[in-house]
Amino acid sequence: MIRSVVLSVLLGICACSHGPASGQASSSASTAEDIRSLLELEQALFRAIQARDRAALTELLAEDFVFRGPGDVEVDRAGFLDSIASIPGTLLSVEGAYVRAHVFGDMGVLTGQQHARVRLPDGTEVVDTGTFSDICVRREGRWKVVLAHSIPAAPEAPAAQPAQR
Repeated sequence: MIRSVVLSVLLGICACSHGPASGQASSSASTAEDIRSLLELEQALFRAIQARDRAALTELLAEDFVFRGPGDVEVDRAGFLDSIASIPGTLLSVEGAYVRAHVFGDMGVLTGQQHARVRLPDGTEVVDTGTFSDICVRREGRWKVVLAHSIPAAPEAPAAQPAQR
């Protein structure tokens, strides 16, 4: 039960830009700046989540923010902030891979994989990977996350083993 709550919350967290990042092809300096700003927003979001910094998270998420997860999981900003605060154990790492940023005027879309590692109160470490899409909007000159959607990533296929003779 604790594992499913922890993973549902962590799967919905945006991914930071530790992996390769790219944006829509464009010669526009403003598009490149927007992509950079969106990726910085992701990094700030992860730092705030790992620190459980409610004030910082409140600044990064729009007032009408919604998190949607596997099944019928859907929470508003207050519910999301409460869920981050109530994750049992220690957030050891939350990192992104294959992160992409796309800009469509005043809307930004971030996609990728998120890898989370948590040490539960009993000492068990839980590692999980989710696939995410985050929608951001530019409001009053600043990017804010309005929707985070996440699902568990498909398990990786085991590495091929050489045939034994």
